Amino acid sequence: MATPPDTESDMVRAPGVPRRSFTLGRDIGRWLQRLSSTGATLVAVGLMLCVAFGDQVTGPDVSFTLLYLGPIGFATWFVSLPAGIILSVASALASLAVDIATQTIPLAHAVMIWNVGVQLGVFLALVALLAELKRRLEAEQQLARTDPVTGLSNRRAFLEMAVVEMERARRTGRPLTVAYLDADDFKAVNDEYGHAQGDSVLFSAAATLRGETRAVDGVARLGGDEFGLLLVDTDGPTAKALLQRLRTALLETMALHGWRITFSIGAATFAAPPRSLDEMLSHADQLMYDAKRSGKDAARFEVVERRPVLVRETRTSSR
Repeated sequence: MATPPDTESDMVRAPGVPRRSFTLGRDIGRWLQRLSSTGATLVAVGLMLCVAFGDQVTGPDVSFTLLYLGPIGFATWFVSLPAGIILSVASALASLAVDIATQTIPLAHAVMIWNVGVQLGVFLALVALLAELKRRLEAEQQLARTDPVTGLSNRRAFLEMAVVEMERARRTGRPLTVAYLDADDFKAVNDEYGHAQGDSVLFSAAATLRGETRAVDGVARLGGDEFGLLLVDTDGPTAKALLQRLRTALLETMALHGWRITFSIGAATFAAPPRSLDEMLSHADQLMYDAKRSGKDAARFEVVERRPVLVRETRTSSR
C-alpha cells in the first residue's frame, strides 16, 4: 500500500481540529499500522492487566466490565479472531478472580457462574461483530483495488505499489523498472467478436503477464487495453530481456487463440530513484506511445542514469 504522506500539508485537516491533536492522531495511526501481531498481542494483554488491576484496586462497588471490552476489541482488530476469543476468556476469568478476592460476602457459586457467563457472552459477541466488520472492510478494500475482468491490481493499487517501490529504491539504492504495455488493435476484437471476446483477450494477457513475472513484481491493468509492470531490483539489460520474453509469450498466447493482437511496450529503468511518481510513470507512458506511433508491435527501452543524460535503446519488430 501507499505510505502515508510525510508532511501534514499532504493531508486534509478537519476544520476546528487543533494542529497538535491532528499530528498526534496521525502518528498513532502510523504506529498502529507498523505494529506486528506479537506487539499488538502484548499491548492487548498489557491493557487487560491494567483493567484487572484497576478492578481490584477499586473493589466490588465499581464495575469494570465494560473496560475489558477495550483490550478485547484491540486484540480482535489488530491481531486475529482467535486472539480476541482467548482474551475474552482471560478477561472473564480475571474479572471472576477479582470478584472472589474483593467480595466481603462470598457470592453463591450459581451467581458467580451466571456473572462469568454473561460477561463472556458479551465479550464474545463483541469479538464476533468486530471480526465480521473487519472481514467485510478488507473484502471491500480488496475489491476497490482489483480489476474485475483480469483479477489483477487496478490503477489505484498500481499507483500505491509504485509509491512503495519508489521509496524502497531510495532506501536500497537498487534499480527499478516501470513498464507500460498496450494491446494493439484491441478495439477491432471488440468490434468484430464482441466485448465478451475482448474480456477473454484481456484475461489471457493478464494470466500470461502474471505467470511470466516474479511474485515481488507488480502487475496491473491500468484501464482499457493497457497494463503496467513494476519490476523490482531490475536493471536495464535484465528488464529488456524480461520484456522481450514477455512480449514473445504474449504473442504466442494471442496466436494460440487466433487473435490478431500485438503489443506496444515502453519501459523505463531508473538507476537512481525518480524524483516523483509522475516522473517515473511519464517516462514509461511516453515510451509506450512512441512505440505505438512507430507502427505498433514494438518496444522502447530507456535507462535513466543518475546524471541528467538519458541513454535510449530502441527495439522494433521486423515485419
